[in-house]
Amino acid sequence: MRQQIHQSMKTEEEARFRENPKPSEEEIYMAAFKEWLEPQVRDAIGQMYRKGYATQSSGFHGTKFELQQIDGLFTVDESTRTELNRMSVEVLRGVDIGAPDNKLVTILRFRAKDPSIVKMKEQWDAIAAALPKKRIPSGIHPICDRAEIFREEYAPEHASLEATRDRYIQYLRATTAS
Repeated sequence: MRQQIHQSMKTEEEARFRENPKPSEEEIYMAAFKEWLEPQVRDAIGQMYRKGYATQSSGFHGTKFELQQIDGLFTVDESTRTELNRMSVEVLRGVDIGAPDNKLVTILRFRAKDPSIVKMKEQWDAIAAALPKKRIPSGIHPICDRAEIFREEYAPEHASLEATRDRYIQYLRATTAS
């Protein structure tokens, strides 16, 4: 299944580069063309960014297609964590993944009961819907850690994102310190 999905994504990517090789503003901050996102997470990732969650990687976890994961530089409050746990979603933080000092990375993970792309997409869309919109101060944007590298390669005319990334990291540190 995973191999078929990735082959289909490759075809989508080739069409995208032929038709429109310029990334959108959202894609620049996500550090990925939407065609690079597996179909089961594609809509959820976009929704998460619009709500203030900066993701790093998503979709199939290695070769275990039934294990689904999104991780990134974001936090989840206790109330939302409880709600996600009721949806059979694990919310893992630094201490849970053997990195107790890392308070900035969160992993959302579930094992698909019905490992079909349609069912996995429904689960990811429900997870994204359950996440509350962050109250991020003006001038701060959720940004993937690799956004500057992506920007340099695919949108060099766009202003550097280093300062944007630094502001987001400072925001995360301030909100996780409390």
